[in-house]
This record gives sequence, structure tokens and C-alpha cells, in this order.
Amino acid sequence: MPPHYLRGDVVWVDLNPTTGSEINKRRPCVVIQRDAANETSPTTIVAPISSARGAKGNILNVFIAAGTGGTSKDSLVVCNQIRTVDSARISGKIGSLPAPIMAAIDQGLRLILDI
Repeated sequence: MPPHYLRGDVVWVDLNPTTGSEINKRRPCVVIQRDAANETSPTTIVAPISSARGAKGNILNVFIAAGTGGTSKDSLVVCNQIRTVDSARISGKIGSLPAPIMAAIDQGLRLILDI
């Protein structure tokens, strides 16, 4: 049985194959699915993380500084590119994001999903 990840964990995910403007390749992603679902489901919902030189973030892309959650570069959590992935696409945990950053991600998700 694959390991269960917690909401806020930063994990390596192989996002290929993709089409068009979808974020691709193996990259860090934040687990955004609730813990209870992660315990029972063979899939989880993630938001990709993209490194971005000089990134500041905005209401849909949450800035995380290098070293936060195990990231090696200043990066953005891209809230408008969330996706459901099979646990077979996840190859390990990098770290976890602190509550204030998860709150900003939650706000970005509420805005993009209009909830």
C-alpha cells in the first residue's frame, strides 16, 4: 500500500503526460486534498509548484521562499492548475508547508473555484 500524505505536504509528482498549457514534468506539488480522503483514496489532489525568479505571487499564485517546505528555489504554488493524480505518480515527500502559507493557498483555491 502506498504511503498516505497529509494536506500541506510537498511531494514529488510526475505530471506527464500533459496537453497544451498544463504544467508538466516531474516537480514538487502541494497536497491540498483533506487528510481523511488521503487515507482512503488511491488518488489525491495537488497544486503544482513552479520555480520563478523574481516571483512575488498574487491572489492565484502563492509565493514560497526557497527552503520553505523543502523547496530549493523561490517558487509559486499555482492554484489555477490543481489536479487529481494517482498515488503512483507521487515519488516521495520533500517537506510540509506552514499554516500561514496553506491559508494563502486556501484563499487562492476559493477565488479560482468561486467557493
